[in-house]
Amino acid sequence: MDWGDLLKSQGDLISIEHLYPQTPTPDWEATFKDVPEKQRERYAGSLGNLLLLSMTINALLQNDAFSKKKPKFDGSGTKARNGYSDGSHSEIEVAADNDWGPEQIRNRGHRLLKFMESRWDILLKDEDREKLLFLSREEHEEMASA
Repeated sequence: MDWGDLLKSQGDLISIEHLYPQTPTPDWEATFKDVPEKQRERYAGSLGNLLLLSMTINALLQNDAFSKKKPKFDGSGTKARNGYSDGSHSEIEVAADNDWGPEQIRNRGHRLLKFMESRWDILLKDEDREKLLFLSREEHEEMASA
């Protein structure tokens, strides 16, 4: 896949899903209650919170709570494809989590960076990984105490 594939027009197939939405609904409040308001935006845009999805599925899921973005049933006992569990390997991996919050975003971000290190034979220091995720623990603690 080429980066340009993500920059095509609305009628194209691929989009970037923010698992924790850029504009969260009240459903997300409890999950992020310990995260200062200013820091929440960083979690929304952090690598671990981003997921490639089809435009159709992304539009369907919108800003719903994580529990609603996982598989749904159509009432007849047949699973409807409108959640993560029937999608790509990345979607299935995300669907395995019971919840989606700061810890899951950080952990997935680290897993993705380690994959990149392995795939392209690069080496990052722990502090570099934290910087690339834009979720510095020190900064988070400073913001929480302010």
